[in-house]
Amino acid sequence: MHQSAETTSHLTDLIYGSLFGECDWQRFLDAVAKTSPDGKAALHYHDLASPVAHVPFISGFSDAEVTQFSSHYAAVNPWIPRMNSVPVGQGICGDQIFDRRDLIRSEFYNDWLKRQAGCETSIGVSIIRESTRTFILSTATSSADLVANRKAAERYTLLAPHLKRAFDFIKKGELVAPENRAARSLFDNLGAGIFYVSERRRLRWSNTAADSMLAAGFPVRLRSDGKVSIFCPRSAAALELLLVRGAGQSTGPITSFVRSDDNADVFRLTIVKLQSSPLTEFLEGPTVAVIAEPTVVMPLKVRQVAIMENANLTATEVKVALSIASGNKPRELAETLGISYETARTHLRSIYSKLGVNSQVALAAQLLVS
Repeated sequence: MHQSAETTSHLTDLIYGSLFGECDWQRFLDAVAKTSPDGKAALHYHDLASPVAHVPFISGFSDAEVTQFSSHYAAVNPWIPRMNSVPVGQGICGDQIFDRRDLIRSEFYNDWLKRQAGCETSIGVSIIRESTRTFILSTATSSADLVANRKAAERYTLLAPHLKRAFDFIKKGELVAPENRAARSLFDNLGAGIFYVSERRRLRWSNTAADSMLAAGFPVRLRSDGKVSIFCPRSAAALELLLVRGAGQSTGPITSFVRSDDNADVFRLTIVKLQSSPLTEFLEGPTVAVIAEPTVVMPLKVRQVAIMENANLTATEVKVALSIASGNKPRELAETLGISYETARTHLRSIYSKLGVNSQVALAAQLLVS
């Protein structure tokens, strides 16, 4: 009993050590595996809407064993459906929720658990349970000793609240980090909206400018079902791609432009997958940032009349001048206004001549500095 208490204390220390960077989660999982004979441990989750399991953190299992489990045997695992009847945080061994006599006659036992993994049963605990997903810590073991396995399950019960506390800390920490607060202020000052979108296209976080755009319903809106919708097919497709778990890891930012129906508002949209720790993505799924920047830093209607009167610019030249002064390149401007690159250059030469400037910096100084 004393040895069991020491083991639980050591594992608890490893949980908090992993959380605060003194060690890593692999070390914790390796230590968990060693508490059972021939133990093979995993942190994994099961989505009840999909037959495929997700097992990103393992100790002792081979890649082939995990691949076979994830792609097929998870769907015929007799323990998974019954785990939902076990309270969250209560450790359990497989024989307590599914009769062993039935287990040893199953495809799951004969073709995977025994033949591939070399194990007899498993001990586990549900750490977090959502509407369709259950996050589980489990260890497959070669021991069929029900008394010993129940004692191991009791240890999992003691570890569960510490794991949940650590995971909650990780999930919250991503969104309240100082750099995110600084980013919110920066984007607000630029008039740019930033939206953090979760894997189910739910809005996870937004700044003040983004909230104003949502209220206006353009270029990003919230549908009646609560999902984020973008008024740009290219950006919408990019968002769907990057929200798939395991996809788009090396995909760089994707940029496009979207115009309102009356062409009064033009936004540059940037879609980029945020870099999260592996454990955060395991718990939360991917987070994708949608950045919506107005292509004119000052409202066009506020400055258009004064510019046209003072410099004799045409209405199109006003749009070109403000867009270029806002930092857009001629090719970006052409795409934004739906004109050719050469036409954009012609307008720009006319603007420089009328305003007596010869550079984008000089143009910005004259038009945008009060």
